[in-house]
Amino acid sequence: MAGIFISYRQADAAPWAMTLRDDLARAFGNDQVFLDKDTLHAGNWRDQINQALDRCAVVLVVIGPRWLTTVDAQHQPRLDLPDDVHRQEVALALNRPEVTVIPVLVEETPMPRAEQLPEDLRHLCDQQAYKIGDTHIRRKADMEVLIQNIQSVGGLKARAETTDASEAESSTWLKPDITVISIAAVLTICAATLAYLSNTPFVNGEPFVLLLVFYGLAVGVRRLWRIRVERRRGGT
Repeated sequence: MAGIFISYRQADAAPWAMTLRDDLARAFGNDQVFLDKDTLHAGNWRDQINQALDRCAVVLVVIGPRWLTTVDAQHQPRLDLPDDVHRQEVALALNRPEVTVIPVLVEETPMPRAEQLPEDLRHLCDQQAYKIGDTHIRRKADMEVLIQNIQSVGGLKARAETTDASEAESSTWLKPDITVISIAAVLTICAATLAYLSNTPFVNGEPFVLLLVFYGLAVGVRRLWRIRVERRRGGT
C-alpha cells in the first residue's frame, strides 16, 4: 500500500488541491497521487472511497477559509451532514490506523478546533497540520517540508530528479522567448512612430526603457494565460 489521497471541498480549495496534486505528482509520480474527484464515479461512493484509501498510505485534507462554513441548498453546514462525501472521506481515513491523515492549511486558514467539528472528525485535530504559503518562495519551502514528512510517514520515496522540478518549471517563463521579444519590439516601434509623428521623438535611452516595460508586460500576460489554461485543464 502506497499513495497519497487528496481530500478537499470543491467550494473551498479546489485550485489548491490541483496545485498540490501537480507538485506531489512531480515528486512521487502520477500513479501515486489521487484526487477524490478522480476516484468517484457511478455506484456506491462509500465503497469507492474505501477502495481509494486501500491504495493510500497518506491522506491530505486541504482546509481553506470556507472549509467550516460551506453550506448546502438548505443553508445547512455541509460538514454537519452525515452523508457529506468530503466529511465521510476524512472520517473513513481517520478510522484507518494504517493511514496517516495530514491537514494542509491554505490561505492562512487556522486549524479548526475540536469543538467546531462533528464527533467523527474531531481526531483530525490530533494530527500535525502543515501550512502552504501563498507566495512562490513560501510555497516551495512549505512543499519541501510536506514532501519530506510524507516520505517519513508514508513509506513513499520522492524521485531525486524532481528536487528542483517545481522551481525550474515556474522559472521557465522568465527565460527569453522570441515571441514575447517580438511583441515587445513591435510595440516599442509603434510607440516610437507615434511619438515621431506627434513631434515628440524619444530622447536617448527611452526606447530601451520602453522595450523593457513592454517585455515585462508581455511576460506577465503570458504567465497569467498559462495559469488560466492549467487551471482549466485541472477542472477549476
